[in-house]
Amino acid sequence: MAEAKRTIVDKEVKRVEKVPGITLTLTIAEAETLIAVGAKIGGDREHSPRKHYEAVTKALLGAGVRDYTVSGKHPFKHFESNTRGLYFNVDPRSGSTFNF
Repeated sequence: MAEAKRTIVDKEVKRVEKVPGITLTLTIAEAETLIAVGAKIGGDREHSPRKHYEAVTKALLGAGVRDYTVSGKHPFKHFESNTRGLYFNVDPRSGSTFNF
C-alpha cells in the first residue's frame, strides 16, 4: 500500500535582479593598462573590494586582453619592482565580507 505525506522542503531559488551598471569602452592599450594597475592591488580576492577587480580582470581577459604576465610590451613592465602597490583591507565591521 502506497503512502503519501504533504511536507515542506527547502528549495534554493535563484533570481535575476536589475542593478545599476556602467558601460565602458577602452582601447586595447587602455585595457592592458587597467589590468597592469589592478595587478598591483592587494587584498582578499573574495572578502574585500579586491573581488571587484577580479571580476573586471575576468571580463577583460574574456574579451581577449593580454594578461600582464605576457612578455613583450605590456604596460605592467613599466612598474618599478620595489613598489608595494595598492591594498584593500577587509572591513572589520562587516565580518568577512566587505559591504559598501
